[in-house]
Amino acid sequence: MEENCFIFKWDIENISFWSQKKGGGIKSPPFIMETLRRTKWQLIFDPSKGDFEIYLKRHEDCERLSTIGIKYEYSIFSEKKIIAKSDRFFHTFREANDSDEGTDVVWGETFPESLPQDTLTICCKMWKCVGSMEERVECVARTRIGVERKSFDWAVEQVSDLEPKTRSTYIIRSVSGGKSIMSLNFFIAAEGIICLKLNTLWENLYAFHLRGRILDASGVPEHNTIFECNFHDPLYKELYFPFHLKKDELITAIYSSFVNNGLTLRCECAFSTGIAFSGIESIVYGCNTSSMNSAVSDPLSNIVARNLKSVLREQLFCDTKLKTKTRCFPAHKCILGACSPVFKALFTQEGVEECVNVEDLDDDAVERMLQYVYLGKLGGLEWESACKLHDVAAKFEILCLKKECSSFLKTDLTPSKACEALIHADKKKDDDLKKAVQNFIVEHGKDIINSDAWKELMGTHLQLAADTMIQKFK
Repeated sequence: MEENCFIFKWDIENISFWSQKKGGGIKSPPFIMETLRRTKWQLIFDPSKGDFEIYLKRHEDCERLSTIGIKYEYSIFSEKKIIAKSDRFFHTFREANDSDEGTDVVWGETFPESLPQDTLTICCKMWKCVGSMEERVECVARTRIGVERKSFDWAVEQVSDLEPKTRSTYIIRSVSGGKSIMSLNFFIAAEGIICLKLNTLWENLYAFHLRGRILDASGVPEHNTIFECNFHDPLYKELYFPFHLKKDELITAIYSSFVNNGLTLRCECAFSTGIAFSGIESIVYGCNTSSMNSAVSDPLSNIVARNLKSVLREQLFCDTKLKTKTRCFPAHKCILGACSPVFKALFTQEGVEECVNVEDLDDDAVERMLQYVYLGKLGGLEWESACKLHDVAAKFEILCLKKECSSFLKTDLTPSKACEALIHADKKKDDDLKKAVQNFIVEHGKDIINSDAWKELMGTHLQLAADTMIQKFK
């Protein structure tokens, strides 16, 4: 039987959009090893040196234990199939922010040039050097590199009048942030060659892909005018792309492409401005087998999951909406009613309106709730987002989601967050979370009782503070 260990599984989505020269490695969400006296850790995946490297480090907030020795090993997965594995290592971490020296992961000859769904999974198993862990723990985290995709037709007018000093310009802007990302300039170079020049307009741009063609008069792409450009270096501000055709040759070769002395470029682009979210998704205690060891899953479950994902993404056959202060989320009564008794009661009433007003809830929390009830996924959680999602779960009595959020809040609990967590648990009538926070406060004693947050709690929630202190003497 395999010795108990702590398993950290980390999915990195849209990995091809990570700039290899901007900021070096990708940092995982910090994670706490309950089985090693609540020490805090982090992985760093660094693809910037040609040889892909993985680092394990004590997190900068980790103040427990001056010296820690552990054994660990890495595995790299794609669609649950192992594609690389390291040896087992030993390292003594002497202080917070200390890290190992990095482990080169040598790829096999069959390592794919592109990954399915553009997702890389790193698994780190950790063991105590002295003694054994009480139970097996699996922590699952996710980091998604945000990608925005756009398709557009760019009308270039008065092509025959273009000269080396004149150009037609198109600005690509981010829909989500409104920032100007890239300028495209169509012009005639000094030797009469038709060129496309790209200029980055935002210094925080991580990666940019552009592909396009010139359309003929009937709107059909001309085969010999395909262009494709890729930016992966943020220091590389400009890129020239010659069409290898002079202006006269272009007009002669594809004269039918010109309408009123203009032509159209059909373009598709995708770009990233960095990490969209990164957080812990789930923690399972006492699991006998890691999900990473099984590449076989229920085919029926996979089919249902894919169908629900398609329904959510394409907003097919929606018959209700959840309206916050700033957004409106299409949904399905049957899905919401199946997971929430509150929604079930609401939708079985006569004369219920199509739009459900939830203006007291956070936009991101409502979106995360829908992701969970449709797909069973939480996405990257942090303390604030977990609290807000817990609010949604409590309001609609989605018990499984409430339990997931509660579990995350317990795991991420620190002395500085304890008073806030206690008030939150009491307000939402989550007795299990409340008891866990009270026990945490009793365990940490003076660190919390002497804080300004506790004094404020005494002033606003005196009975709650008193009930907590009673726990110390039970």
